Amino acid sequence: MSYPKYHAQPRPRPATNRTPPVVYVLLITLPAVVAIVALRPR
Repeated sequence: MSYPKYHAQPRPRPATNRTPPVVYVLLITLPAVVAIVALRPR
């Protein structure tokens, strides 16, 4: 008797879940660094 593979589906690799946090961190840090450099007294 063969059972259907309803529980044998592997989860997608976590590599796709790691990319959005990196993008968010870059979107937050890059403008902050640019603002600090622009507002820093010369």
